[in-house]
Amino acid sequence: MHWLLWALLADALLAGCGLFSRKVGYYRRLIHFTLCALVASSSGILAAPALWLCGKRASVNWLVARTFYYTTRIVLGISVQIEGEEILHRTSPCVLAGNHQSMFDLIMLGRVFPKQTVILAKRAISYYPFVGWFMRLADDIFISRGSKQSSSDMFKRASEELRSKDVSVWFFPEGTRGRFEDGPGLLPFKLGAFLLAYHAKVPVVPVVVMDFYNIYDKRSLWSAPGVLKVKILEPIPMDGVSEDELKQLMDSTRERMLSELQQISPPRIAH
Repeated sequence: MHWLLWALLADALLAGCGLFSRKVGYYRRLIHFTLCALVASSSGILAAPALWLCGKRASVNWLVARTFYYTTRIVLGISVQIEGEEILHRTSPCVLAGNHQSMFDLIMLGRVFPKQTVILAKRAISYYPFVGWFMRLADDIFISRGSKQSSSDMFKRASEELRSKDVSVWFFPEGTRGRFEDGPGLLPFKLGAFLLAYHAKVPVVPVVVMDFYNIYDKRSLWSAPGVLKVKILEPIPMDGVSEDELKQLMDSTRERMLSELQQISPPRIAH
């Protein structure tokens, strides 16, 4: 137990230094964030065999998500407020499409992520210790960017899971993190989420999380407690939609999400 005492003493020292140095306070919170992620990932690894036996392999993600959310809420003081959560309960399976800003999106995912949902992620993440391990155990889908064959395999596998296993898929249609200096915004969407929903014949459910700037900003080394507002929008059905119409549908969905993002985001404060 000596290591625990030393760890607590080191954290107390960092907390004291953080009162005088934003940089120290920022990195202390990142350490806490990482430790919460390790605890949550470990819970998924340990629980995976039991969930497999119950036929709920994809719920490993849900368990890890909720464990991470409740630990970070206590440790970092960040909570999530959801509008329209009932839509998630009545729309499954589906393709969930959310905006992507930073690694702190994991806190939002921790609260929003539904049961029996898998994740689409870069293949490199599958090799990360703990996080990659539990994601493999949860049967998440990994893709290689720039590989046409990988994208084809991804859509085939994901649509099969949606139909046969009654699971949903989480997707970030921007493809990467969007950072904007002059206020909340969205990068151009990629068509993948809509192609996936089209082939699987399931709706797209847009998920909008507010601008993170007041809670987390890497450029200015800023991190603070607060409330993240999330809005679940009405599902977009794929019934009667042709493949040629997907681009127009994607663009209109992006505009709708951008409008909601700007409405739910608070004015930015000076750091």
